[in-house]
Amino acid sequence: MLKNKYKISYNQVFALNPKRCRNYFLIQAGEALCAKDTVVPEHQQNYFEITYVANGKGISYINDIPVEIKKNDCFFSFPNETHKIISDEQEPLRFVFLAFYAKDRSHGKKLINYITQSCQEPADRKYRIDSIYPLCANLLQELRSEDIYSERVIALLLEQILIECSRRISQKTKIPPQHIQTDSTVLTHDIITYIDQNIFSLKKIGDLENVFFYDVNNLSKIFHTQTGISLNKYFISKKMEAASELLEKGESVTEVSDKLQYSSIHAFSRAYKKHFNLPPSGSKNKILNAGIMGNGNT
Repeated sequence: MLKNKYKISYNQVFALNPKRCRNYFLIQAGEALCAKDTVVPEHQQNYFEITYVANGKGISYINDIPVEIKKNDCFFSFPNETHKIISDEQEPLRFVFLAFYAKDRSHGKKLINYITQSCQEPADRKYRIDSIYPLCANLLQELRSEDIYSERVIALLLEQILIECSRRISQKTKIPPQHIQTDSTVLTHDIITYIDQNIFSLKKIGDLENVFFYDVNNLSKIFHTQTGISLNKYFISKKMEAASELLEKGESVTEVSDKLQYSSIHAFSRAYKKHFNLPPSGSKNKILNAGIMGNGNT
């Protein structure tokens, strides 16, 4: 019977020329479908790697130490270790693998450091994280059909995967990774970048706690010290900037309110009027009238 038999349904290797996606450098990404007699041979780890079990079960070895893995388990491998996987004969493994590293001093680098420091022992490498697979599937899809937006999307997916892993580790260990951000300038830059890129999914500034692992009051103090404006004021201004652009494109007040995650059209209208001293309906009419007048003058 053949050993080491398995099917790689998808595999992208960038070892000689790492694929840069903003602050991340992707080395390898793919998905393996195992047979009942599959053994992924022992190999040297050169990069941080996440293995996510989509189905089946098996044994993952780190430096010859076995750890049982099964569906929805996320398993971490670190540089300078040996790694081997043996699939179960009755329930063969199907797993996604992502090998990558992050730019020094970036938020991703600090998340990787937190995971590495928290999971030194092989027995601590396995975490059940159901939310990871859709993120991995989306990342592989971006690699299959790349366009001008793919690098940014892949970077965001990698960061979200790291955040989900760090959150799960902190829940188990009861030790939040508050040490991962020590440079206030870097942290403030990361906050600005995250808000700018996720303005449609952020409902309130309190949601940033799950991203940066800081209490929102501490985030606000750091942000104000570095920028001279309050975090909430910046957040609201970006919401209103996005709202104004959507209204200018012709979207309805209700559509804009929904897209920006407001609890109701009334809450959105109050916030808009407070910011611009004009209700969104009035702003929309002003934009439409300006367009009509502009067309009449041509």
